[in-house]
Amino acid sequence: MRATSMKISAVVLVAFVGCGGSRTSGDQDGGHPDVDGGGFPPPPMLGAQIDRVGRPAISTLLIGTFAAPATRTAAQDAYRQASDPATWKTTMLRPNVTIEQELETNLAVFDALDTGLPPPPPPAPLFGCGNAFRYNSPTGATSYQLAADMFADDELHVDTAKPTCNVFLALELDYGSFGRFTHTTCGGRMPTHDAIDMMYSVLAAGALGVVQQGNGDLVPVIYDNAMVHVDVTDKFPFLGPPH
Repeated sequence: MRATSMKISAVVLVAFVGCGGSRTSGDQDGGHPDVDGGGFPPPPMLGAQIDRVGRPAISTLLIGTFAAPATRTAAQDAYRQASDPATWKTTMLRPNVTIEQELETNLAVFDALDTGLPPPPPPAPLFGCGNAFRYNSPTGATSYQLAADMFADDELHVDTAKPTCNVFLALELDYGSFGRFTHTTCGGRMPTHDAIDMMYSVLAAGALGVVQQGNGDLVPVIYDNAMVHVDVTDKFPFLGPPH
């Protein structure tokens, strides 16, 4: 990535919050810390990590994809609770299977999702197997390793030098397309992005899974016709009613 890129990794933590205090006879404000002059209480102690929320759909699509329910749950828990980015590739999900190996296996399955779609214009290869992100031909044990390593680094990448952020996975598409796309937007993820359609498309067809429109936007070629959110506000919960 460019030097201006900034990595953002989001994790969900369990917080044990305790609020206490008593109102003295002279209080008229209910013990408000600003008025009492006592300052704000210290932040709560954080508990064990229970999830990490970088790129959407990675744990649900690529971890324990075809495993029995109990095995899948255990593998996804191990993935989500891995808190050290330095060990994300090597964390064991089950005996003899690391995150990297699990992603390699299931990336190969998703690579076949676009089989039978109309072929893209030449000289692009036909849809089907072998067009995944950073696919290493010929087919072999490490064909999906580069893509697995990229997705194992479960962070959203943002180029803070770019003023607009209207393309989800913009920096990943730049990296994964071998120069087919150069990111002109900041990347990251906005609430208005159809992240699931984009993830399915790039898992199935890599850079061929998106098309560039006249305004420069990249849109997925595999989609579910579900309406994306346009009712976005700057107040929690930021989105309108579910649809």
